[in-house]
Amino acid sequence: MRAGTEQFQDYVNRLFPVGPGLSPDGRRVLSRTVTFQVTDACTLRCTYCYQGVKGSHVLPFETAKKFVDLLLRDDNPYINTRNSPGVVLEFIGGEPLLEIGLIDRITDYFLQEVIRLHHPWATRFRLSICSNGTEYFNPQVQAYLKKHLHHLSFSISIDGNRQLHDACRVYPDGRGSYDTAIAGVEHFTKVLGGRMGSKMTIAPSNVGYVFEALQNLLGLGYREINLNCVYEKGWELSHARVLYGQLKRCGDYLLENGLEDAYISMFEEHFFRPKDPKDVQNWCGGTGDMLSVDYTGNIYPCIRYMPNSLGPDIPPLTIGHVDHGLLGTKGEQDCAQCLQRIDRRTQSTDQCFSCPIGEGCAWCSAYNYQVFGTADRRATFICPMHKARALANAYYWNRLYRARGEGKRFQIHVPKDWALEILPEEEWELLKRLEEK
Repeated sequence: MRAGTEQFQDYVNRLFPVGPGLSPDGRRVLSRTVTFQVTDACTLRCTYCYQGVKGSHVLPFETAKKFVDLLLRDDNPYINTRNSPGVVLEFIGGEPLLEIGLIDRITDYFLQEVIRLHHPWATRFRLSICSNGTEYFNPQVQAYLKKHLHHLSFSISIDGNRQLHDACRVYPDGRGSYDTAIAGVEHFTKVLGGRMGSKMTIAPSNVGYVFEALQNLLGLGYREINLNCVYEKGWELSHARVLYGQLKRCGDYLLENGLEDAYISMFEEHFFRPKDPKDVQNWCGGTGDMLSVDYTGNIYPCIRYMPNSLGPDIPPLTIGHVDHGLLGTKGEQDCAQCLQRIDRRTQSTDQCFSCPIGEGCAWCSAYNYQVFGTADRRATFICPMHKARALANAYYWNRLYRARGEGKRFQIHVPKDWALEILPEEEWELLKRLEEK
């Protein structure tokens, strides 16, 4: 199985290495993403959407200009070319393409300014838009895509196949959106010549469709498929049993059809083992490395600290405003300082920190805040799904190694008592036999 496409951040850091990989404040150097929420309106009502509060607000262009100006200031200590060799400009909604004219104006202004200032980001930037596809054929959208195709990471969310997609990604009247989305995908890849991976979101309501969804995407020609389970509460051991069975079928299908070179993110060869105790890097960039702005001009550490994500009962976290800059108040300074001190050790219980399959386990810092009132306490609702994924990886990789005549084996670090909550005894014995050399 090949690795996924090199991410823009890794590409920039490879071409423009900065010192030992740390910024002057000791943080890891990584090209950052800055997000413009151009609207909180959306054409769909996806059942698993983290943005629970839909509206009709639009980011004023003058507010977006101030945000761009702030990002490009030489005296900005929070984000600059020393701690962010390149930059990703992300446009989100709601559905971002509802405001394609605004996106075009913001992009033009950014390019005008980086060229005028001879700013290094003039050649080290990426534009990113993820859409639901409902506005794809708007002529303004088509013009923007053609104009920026070579600097654009564009995707339309496809949750695998019609059944899985339409179980969750629905119009306000309940109709599924699969046909609309797939038409946009086919046009972008076959007519415009763009490249598009797929991102599938797995939730309790659709976990039983994973194999059919993957099979459909592979049949459509996708060879890079990113799947992830939602972090939110709702996962049970029953879902873990279903996911293991679905991933086992996926693994068999890949092997039986010569598709081992496809990248399927659920299968990761170097995950599902203990993490080095010295590795305390926070998995999530939502502690300040994903600056975001909305229509109010408030600047957030990540989009998920915005009011439409947190809901009306949880105070949003801000670390700046376009009118007074980043960290312009004592409260904003304290907030940013607290977030930047969070690492894997501070937010994890002893059991979680020393988990035998901790490598590759993910979390969302802003969701931690939403659930517990602090980003420094780790929500572990995804835990049974990570265990199921670890077991399915042992099955897949050891079958693959054996098929290729390789002597190495994928070691199972899942404790037996954990495994038997998900698998019958005979399945556990099968996995152990596959592990033997």
